[in-house]
Amino acid sequence: MTNKMQIKVCGITNINQALALEAMGAHYIGFIFYAPSKRYVLNSLELTVLKTFTPINTKKVGVFVNESIENLINMVQATGLDLIQLHGDEEVAYFRELKEKLDASNLNNVKLIKVFRVGDKMPVLTEFETVADFYLFDTDSKMYGGTGAHFNWELLKGNNIGKPYFLSGGIGPNDMGGIEVMKQTKAGRDLTVLDINSQFETAPGIKNLEKIKTFIDALI
Repeated sequence: MTNKMQIKVCGITNINQALALEAMGAHYIGFIFYAPSKRYVLNSLELTVLKTFTPINTKKVGVFVNESIENLINMVQATGLDLIQLHGDEEVAYFRELKEKLDASNLNNVKLIKVFRVGDKMPVLTEFETVADFYLFDTDSKMYGGTGAHFNWELLKGNNIGKPYFLSGGIGPNDMGGIEVMKQTKAGRDLTVLDINSQFETAPGIKNLEKIKTFIDALI
């Protein structure tokens, strides 16, 4: 894989940090719209603030868990999201209906990310091939959302993913070597974005910007 790896910083709760991340070259900034999360964005930021954050080269991602489609559409319109990350138990029919409602609301440019929570075996991807724009692989847990822990990347490596995907799950500064190995595997051909969060925080939702900049610079 010859392209430089892209970076998504998830769990942002401070708009000044979002602006700083845009300036340092983050490709995606994730805002969590799931109330039980310690990084629930609406505990910290008003919808109007999210709407007026209009980065040029950085995409805004909203993370949702089993949200009603009506509420989700309203939230996309209120905040100007570029991508929707579905981190719950949303099935193919949900994706299809959501795409139809997005199209009907003139939001057909909004992309959908299907999250697979990886446990002890490789998830089955095929049924989501036609409805998701991206996949995201994260560590399985009983709770929704990130765990701050790795899953076994060996489960991915020998598979032809067939769609650009985000790699998530406790990625930190010490993973640079493992990422380089992953890029050389069959699955590495479609690895597009590294999704970082808790390993780069000083507190939930508050990022260590210097640590992130060092990580991004090391990927050049």
